[in-house]
Amino acid sequence: MIKIIIRYIAIAVIMMLINQGCGGKPEQKKAVEEAVPVEVTQVEKQTISENKTYSGTLEGVEQASIVSKIAERIIDIKAQVNSYVKKGQLLIQLDRSGASSNFLQAQANYENTKKNYERMKALYDDGAISQQQLDQAQTAYEVAGANFDASKGTVDLESPINGMVTDLNVNIGDWVTPGMQLATVAEIQQMILKFFVTEGEVAKINLNDSVKIYSEFNKERAVTGKISEISRSASAEARSFQVKAKFRNTKDSWYKPGMFVNVEITLASQRNVLVVPTQAVIFENNKNTVYKIVRTKAIPVDVKTGLTNENITEVAKGLKEGDTVVTAGMNNLSDSTTVSIIK
Repeated sequence: MIKIIIRYIAIAVIMMLINQGCGGKPEQKKAVEEAVPVEVTQVEKQTISENKTYSGTLEGVEQASIVSKIAERIIDIKAQVNSYVKKGQLLIQLDRSGASSNFLQAQANYENTKKNYERMKALYDDGAISQQQLDQAQTAYEVAGANFDASKGTVDLESPINGMVTDLNVNIGDWVTPGMQLATVAEIQQMILKFFVTEGEVAKINLNDSVKIYSEFNKERAVTGKISEISRSASAEARSFQVKAKFRNTKDSWYKPGMFVNVEITLASQRNVLVVPTQAVIFENNKNTVYKIVRTKAIPVDVKTGLTNENITEVAKGLKEGDTVVTAGMNNLSDSTTVSIIK
């Protein structure tokens, strides 16, 4: 009986040893299988810039709208869109004999007072009339001339500046009303871009800062310009500040007033600072966190960040140059997770 018990004990000990020996390998294999694959990079020093892109509209550096002052019909148009005009050149002519126009009456009165003044001047030179009579004739002549010029300006609409006709909203025969915008003339060799920034951003923008201006429809036409004006007060509606950038147009004047374009500005820049790829920084537990590789483990490290853009982020505290950090696969990590680095 004692021999049988000893035999069963021996068999139990042998089976236990066998189980312990065979169980090690599956556990090691399981540990290898659970290693999380990640991509990594090293912390290094670079120059980083914080860039921001805004959208805005274009104007000519000088721009004027041709507006109707009376209700009348258009009888002639002397210029077309994209044609260059000079200051004082006739652009649009309204009906001088129309019911709303007093051009003909003002013209007749001007011519009559002019003849009367010339006659009174001749009489004064002969000593036939007094200086007071001559002065009265001259005053009437000058008033009639001013009235005639004003009346002429309501029917003969001229360009107030040198520039290009960038917009023409009417045709011959159209009936116009007071205040109606008929055309736009702009000096477009130089252009102005207007855009708006927030209160926090306006403090980072300075006069003469360089900017990049481009259209989403043709980025190859990108040009450079400079900040020319910064508003000192915010708009009441959006609580934002208007900023203007001036730039020289392309040789073929591709940029036109009214176009909607983008402007890229460098708000801040730091040289020779520690940076990591922006995607390496994740927000966990109300903190910016980076997973640092220590041997084969991923260790979460709280970091203080500085400037950031879509590519890299400044690390002001928490890492040192040469540290290895995870750039892909962070969502599968926790503290001390074993990782497998993908080259």
